[in-house]
Amino acid sequence: MAIRTQRFRRHAAPSMVIIALLFTFAALSGCSTLDLTPVASPATHKHSPGKILWHDLLTQDVAQAKDFYGQLFGWGFKQQGAYTVVLRDEQAIGGMVEIKPKPNGRGVARWIASLSVSNVDQAAGFVRERGGKIHEGPVYMRHRGRGALISDPQGAQILLLRSATGDPEDKEPAINDWLWDELWSSDPATSLDFYQTLVGYSSRENRENYWILKMNGKWRAGVRGLFDKKLEQRWVPVIRVSDLQKISGIVTKLGGRVLIKSGTAEEDKQIALLADPSGALFMVQKWPGIATEGGQ
Repeated sequence: MAIRTQRFRRHAAPSMVIIALLFTFAALSGCSTLDLTPVASPATHKHSPGKILWHDLLTQDVAQAKDFYGQLFGWGFKQQGAYTVVLRDEQAIGGMVEIKPKPNGRGVARWIASLSVSNVDQAAGFVRERGGKIHEGPVYMRHRGRGALISDPQGAQILLLRSATGDPEDKEPAINDWLWDELWSSDPATSLDFYQTLVGYSSRENRENYWILKMNGKWRAGVRGLFDKKLEQRWVPVIRVSDLQKISGIVTKLGGRVLIKSGTAEEDKQIALLADPSGALFMVQKWPGIATEGGQ
């Protein structure tokens, strides 16, 4: 894909990000004031390794984030102790955790994805073998399941999870719901090999510098090669929308930023890269149909 990710500045330094992630993971796994929501409710008791199950927002200002995402996507929210559950049409789709800003005021806000794996302990061992890092875990997270917070060999953070209630059933992503996630990597070949071995993905190059990760014929994620290798490697969530121009116009009014407009490149004309008021990146995309083997 030809979105030029060098158009935006590098955000928080990796060390700052890891400190915030460790704080958040410790809270998710052990804090009595956090009442986590299961990723599958009602329980399915079925697991789909390779599926992105959940998204948690680390933010310095939960109240501001609720106002931003609520007005932008019509999301609702439910407070469970210190944990904020994100709702779309009363269905839980994610969460928010407040983190304290650093003394210099620089933010580390971001969305953290949870990836379904068959065995968290074995997956964590593989991460170490391949040169990745285990920041915390494996550990049981109340109501959520067994998880481990890792950085892959390129430095992108993700939570490996074996859900306690199973994984959500596959369905056509609704408007204003998660479509999928993209991995931004300065070394796509290494990233592809890592995740293919970790969870059993197959892959194919969809266009120049962009690959699709698939499992059992279903599209699970994308890998985008970074043109600027100094940029932070990261997972970026994508939200399905019906009107890119309308969403982009609302973002700035709500205090967010449009980092890359839709239509910047012909092959990416249905995608825009945005940031919320705290700086957490996400993408919005107009998508025609189901992401399967025969999808477009």
